Amino acid sequence: MSQSAAPTAALASVTMSRMNSPVRDVSAFVPDDRERAARTWWWIAGGVLVSVLMRARMLSTPLTADEGGYLAIARAWGHGRVLYRDVWVDRPQGLLLIFRLWDRVFGGGSVSVHLIAVVFGGILVASTAIVVREISGQRAARATAIVCGVVSACPVLEAYIPNGEILSAALAAAGMALGVTGLSRPHPLRWCSAAGVVAGAALSVKQSGFDGFLALLVTFGLVGALMPQTRRLLATAAGALTAGVASVIGVLMIHAALTGWSRWWFAVAGYRSQTLSVLNHPAWARLRDTARFGLVVLGLPFALALVVGVGHLVRSRRSLRSVVGSRSMLLVAWVAAAGLAFLIGGGYWRHYWLLLSAPVSAAAGVAVAQLRKTTGLMAAVVLAPCLIITSWVYIGDPATITIRASGDGSPAVNQKIANWFIAHRRVGDNLYVLCDSPAIYADAHQDPGVAYLWYPEFYLGPHAHQRLMAYMNNSATAPEYIVRLQSPRTCDPTGQLATILSTSYREVTRKPAIILQRRH
Repeated sequence: MSQSAAPTAALASVTMSRMNSPVRDVSAFVPDDRERAARTWWWIAGGVLVSVLMRARMLSTPLTADEGGYLAIARAWGHGRVLYRDVWVDRPQGLLLIFRLWDRVFGGGSVSVHLIAVVFGGILVASTAIVVREISGQRAARATAIVCGVVSACPVLEAYIPNGEILSAALAAAGMALGVTGLSRPHPLRWCSAAGVVAGAALSVKQSGFDGFLALLVTFGLVGALMPQTRRLLATAAGALTAGVASVIGVLMIHAALTGWSRWWFAVAGYRSQTLSVLNHPAWARLRDTARFGLVVLGLPFALALVVGVGHLVRSRRSLRSVVGSRSMLLVAWVAAAGLAFLIGGGYWRHYWLLLSAPVSAAAGVAVAQLRKTTGLMAAVVLAPCLIITSWVYIGDPATITIRASGDGSPAVNQKIANWFIAHRRVGDNLYVLCDSPAIYADAHQDPGVAYLWYPEFYLGPHAHQRLMAYMNNSATAPEYIVRLQSPRTCDPTGQLATILSTSYREVTRKPAIILQRRH
């Protein structure tokens, strides 16, 4: 048999039978390596433990703007506010639902909120290792578990924060794990339907959570097109996968139709397409800045995967057809899909790089496993930069740890402001933060009185200025305290807000920030 025909023959084997029902086995996705499966599970558990330990130091750090804002919005939603009308964020409902349920069950302290990232980080590691086990075997899965456990938890990529990237990436990887595992199990369409539901959940958390779903669809399509023996199975698998995704999106759309379709559509699609994406005002300067950290963490793993992969292709002299039809095609598609998800975002914050952590770890794990005589050494080499920069974050002054981790010193200040408000408020007092730092609401257990909590939304949110003025001019809703972290003209260039503050409020303290109290 020729080398180019070998992957075809492997992928075309459909000989498994169980319970008197024929079950097709696409062995290119599921190598026969079960003898060492139990040992591999211990390695996967070890990778999960590594990711937990990498995040442990950050558990008690104050809430950042994004996680605090999501928590404040989720609480207000749970208290009866209408999502996308009374409280607003440019994310689908799934992200807020996670925060809402977690807060109800476990509470919303900083440790509890950061545990969300720990849990989903563990899911990401385990799922990524399972995907690699199914397509490249046990040895590659073990290496992947350790690589992913380290790089996906690196603090300089804000991996300790339950941001949309780590949550959606974990669900996307879990969907892929279900999809590739199910092809060799009884009732593969049920597995693929479940994979689609989980992939849909990834999209419900963040719009860029499509990488796992897209990678599976592309791989199923290419392999099915090249190998007629598998075409029917993979076509129906792709259909089941798509149906699962559509079911989740359908639920989101039903909720949107019941609560305000146009508001939901603007939040999840219109806002970013009009303000910040690769096609509209992309933050290239920020990309250059955050690339320093992304390349430190992911540069060597990606370079190793690329060099080893290209070298293997050159040595084996395989045809393009055999390469596209081989099991490694899924990894290539995954890296490409995650790269697309990263690129279209436009903001390019540090946590964007987490979108690449799972597929790059998977590719690096496969590459490390192929270097059998130097597996341990190469794993240490590719992880060294990440471990060094993590040590730098953790060893320094505890008071400035969030500055080293994310470049942001505001979480500690926000916590002090919230503590001041809790100490001074009376029953019925409310707080307004001008016009950013929404984590203060979460820290103070205070529902926001305005819909828009982040600075750009005051300029771009529908009727943002009118709603703010109505809130401030209404004696029944006007806040008792205002935290002035910036000039009121920054939020309102018309000067109306500045006039209200000067006539209706007085300064009561400058520590920990300028705080104004309403005149009575």
